[in-house]
Amino acid sequence: MTNPPEACTRGLLYIKQDSSSAAWKETLLRLLQQGSDTDNNTYCRDSMVVIEIETPTPEAAEPLFPMSPQALATINHFIVTGADEEQVEHEWTKLYYHRIFDAPNSQIEYLISKLSGLEPAPESIISLWDKTIDQEAAISPCTLVIWARKKAGKLELHVHAHSSDAYKKLLMNLQEFIALHVYIAERVGIQPGKYIHVIDSCHIHREDHSAAEQLAARLATD
Repeated sequence: MTNPPEACTRGLLYIKQDSSSAAWKETLLRLLQQGSDTDNNTYCRDSMVVIEIETPTPEAAEPLFPMSPQALATINHFIVTGADEEQVEHEWTKLYYHRIFDAPNSQIEYLISKLSGLEPAPESIISLWDKTIDQEAAISPCTLVIWARKKAGKLELHVHAHSSDAYKKLLMNLQEFIALHVYIAERVGIQPGKYIHVIDSCHIHREDHSAAEQLAARLATD
């Protein structure tokens, strides 16, 4: 899918694709080409990124992504079931699941009830930030907010992250939250609609620059 010429303005990359794999590949390629350096010396390329996927669906594993298909499948299953937590490689995914699902005051049950009640709300939100823990933490959760609404008879989902590693983590993030999107839509009783992923700092770490360049060269010839 071709993006419009204005899709990179003032440090913003806008990516519109049909799948999470295609969105990840385009983001990585364009970040290497159009991203900039920052004052954070651990990053070699950085940009704000907005990803739009019109019809999000679960996908087969992407063989070029630097995470095993089994590890990715475990994460995508865990984020909506809580199953096999000991096998989940990504610690933030574990935190996200518990902050989304844990009782009392389960945020996801509240969101689903707000969107599917007798008098449904037009929108609802899940916060993944806990100021009592995260404000003073050396490393804080990358994903901050999940926002959902009904639009044109479908469930639209927006995910907002302050940070994402484009090479090692972005595709994982897209797929786990698309799995959550599909789950919420099923619980509400409607089809998944548009998926939007907003990242304030989408970046490539300096230590991964060479590997990312090699991967980009392969992607460019596909």
